[in-house]
Amino acid sequence: MRGQWRIVAQREMTERLRDKGFIFSTLFLFLIVAAAAVLPGVFSGGTDDYDVAVTADSKPLVATALPTEDSGTRIHLRDEADVAAAEAAVRAGDVDAAVVVQGGTASIVGDRSVSDTLSTVLRNRVSTAQTVSGFESLGVSGTDVGRVLSLPPPATRLLAPNAVDPITVYLLGLAFAIIFFQIVIIFGYSIAQSVVQEKQTRVIELLVTTVPVRQLLIGKIAGNGLLAFCQVLLLVGAGVGALSVAQPDLLSSIPGIPSAAVWFLVFFVFGFAMLSCLWAAAGAMASRLEDLQSTATPVQMFVMLPFFATFFTNDPGTLQTVLSYVPLTSPMVMPKRVVQGDVALWEPLVSLGIIALTAVLFVSIARRLYENSLLQTGRSLGLKSAWRKVA
Repeated sequence: MRGQWRIVAQREMTERLRDKGFIFSTLFLFLIVAAAAVLPGVFSGGTDDYDVAVTADSKPLVATALPTEDSGTRIHLRDEADVAAAEAAVRAGDVDAAVVVQGGTASIVGDRSVSDTLSTVLRNRVSTAQTVSGFESLGVSGTDVGRVLSLPPPATRLLAPNAVDPITVYLLGLAFAIIFFQIVIIFGYSIAQSVVQEKQTRVIELLVTTVPVRQLLIGKIAGNGLLAFCQVLLLVGAGVGALSVAQPDLLSSIPGIPSAAVWFLVFFVFGFAMLSCLWAAAGAMASRLEDLQSTATPVQMFVMLPFFATFFTNDPGTLQTVLSYVPLTSPMVMPKRVVQGDVALWEPLVSLGIIALTAVLFVSIARRLYENSLLQTGRSLGLKSAWRKVA
């Protein structure tokens, strides 16, 4: 008898895995998470190559790269016969810009616009070349001028070089919160729907003759919980794996990301166990699928309100610390604190202990509501009616 919950869990998992919508949504979320980690690095990295048209008069002004020039920018010069030819190359889209000299004045020529990066590089090169030429005309040697102009710029000294970028922490914290919220809502509602469908079709009356009600509850939670954990593991693995390939510097600069990912998985298991039993009770209290929305609303609030509360915890402080210990918000807030690197080992452990105690309380309440409501198929039950065993 004690192992019958495994049969229920296997049935729940089989039904979900046969659902093409579930498979598609899992793959879609996987691609979204991987793309979110990879694309910023792809678009922000690499070298910018520009083609610039020059004439015999303007080429000396931009031919020499400056010592302080960004190494990620490369300028390829294209010789043109005159100003008209250079402008024609720009107009045809053969080059990104042109540098021409007319009436002793140099100018940068673009079609509709010129990239800020390219414009800055060209202006600096032209300005430096004109400065050297001006001093040489006054009798100062080009070597001396070049020595002065090649002096290094002021060095940057950081007061907190190891501090974590707050934007990165915000985005990672938001990702943890969204994943927890979405998976709990999706799988929780699936548990509730499964329960109410069995009631509506009266299949439950046959099931309880062979499987104890408590075993049914355990099986539904275990089956859906295992699938939910596998989905979360896939998403977290996709995110961390994509970051390690596309943005290894980010992982090395924020060593707390892998630890936060592991802690998030642990917190998800405890958090899902804490909330999933309430979804089962909400399904048991409804007699038809049309009634599920009303019985499930209190449980939805238990998930939605903490989710929105996490948006007020972007900065470290008392509020963020407190919410990292509140059972309904800690699965979403504590991993963010781990990323920030200001969490001692005992803090997540204490927070998990609080969730476990809350889960025991919720399971006790939900089990009573579930057992009292499961065979009441005539009408939907309120909390008071479900708490009292209806004859």
